[in-house]
Amino acid sequence: MKYAKLIDGNPVYAPNPILHAGLWYGNPPGFVYEAEGYKPVTYTDPPGEPDAGYQWVETWTETDSEIVRGWEAVELPPEGDIDPAEALDIILGGEGA
Repeated sequence: MKYAKLIDGNPVYAPNPILHAGLWYGNPPGFVYEAEGYKPVTYTDPPGEPDAGYQWVETWTETDSEIVRGWEAVELPPEGDIDPAEALDIILGGEGA
């Protein structure tokens, strides 16, 4: 099981080894992480295929006992309708040569 703290909406995973009560613990039991303020992380899968024109983006929420990964459908940016010749012209720095 992974343990983390939720900081600025993102999980920051617990270190291994970790210093607790003046002692270093490698592969510590959960109570050591919890004593240091870390919570268990629960992972979820996306809820199926997103609607056309959307993609799933991770979200993270914190409860009293855990950090949970959720999902939000976000609209995809529109695809550009640029002509290949125009794109090459932009890449090469403009007209003329």
